[in-house]
Amino acid sequence: MAILTLRRFAPLIIAVTGVALLIAATALRASLWVHLGILVATIGLASLTASRPPSTSVEPRELSASDAYSDAYLGRRPPTHPTIDTRPQGQYGPGLPKDPLRLPEDPPGA
Repeated sequence: MAILTLRRFAPLIIAVTGVALLIAATALRASLWVHLGILVATIGLASLTASRPPSTSVEPRELSASDAYSDAYLGRRPPTHPTIDTRPQGQYGPGLPKDPLRLPEDPPGA
């Protein structure tokens, strides 16, 4: 269990150690190459310990509940869609005529 915890926090431990080494190198007035070497080593070690192998667990292929076949298997009825109200609805005045080709000026017998 301790190994798993150490492996989980290894990139963080390496990053903190690298920052501490950079601060120490700055305090000791080390050359630019020392700073770059510490930075590259820190990033390289952290990236090596952060890489994890892909998981090998394969999830079973099951039907989802949104599938029509599984809905029938579970005894669900097909979905019913709400009815759409097609009556004219005007907020500021009368709605449109029922027949768009028949204008209000036409006589009622047309």
